[in-house]
Amino acid sequence: MTQIPPRTATDADLSRMGGLIRLDIISDVDLGGLVEDHHMVARGLELTEAGGVLHYEFVPGLRQQEEETKGPFWYWILSTEDDLGTSYNDHNNGAFDPDGEAAAHGTRHLGGPVPGSARLLRLNFTPAGGWTPPQSWCRRLDISLPDGRVTASWNSAE
Repeated sequence: MTQIPPRTATDADLSRMGGLIRLDIISDVDLGGLVEDHHMVARGLELTEAGGVLHYEFVPGLRQQEEETKGPFWYWILSTEDDLGTSYNDHNNGAFDPDGEAAAHGTRHLGGPVPGSARLLRLNFTPAGGWTPPQSWCRRLDISLPDGRVTASWNSAE
């Protein structure tokens, strides 16, 4: 694992939004190399009636040259499930800051609101298409609700 930098990129973006968005659950878990030459760090979850959002960071931030030469190499996949069997759409909508240096903040929608009666939220991760991480990577985060305790399950490098 790489050393996880402080949550500076995420905190700066949230601050720019004037306090309208906050992390309801903080995780700060290194997900490993889900995209080539970058680690992903799950910073936390925003849980609203409009829908859940995963806040994460690319470490280091994406470089403009990478985006111009590699295409959408950064497109890792997220799917969501909970203990109630809630239907989450897996459209993988979100955005990220293309100007981050040490780290760049991003968001990925969970595919709908997380019911208040859910007690377990599971986030499943798949590396970007065409990319096989050379080291272990996080394939799943199990998040206990409402306390926010996070357990990571890892996939060995192949």
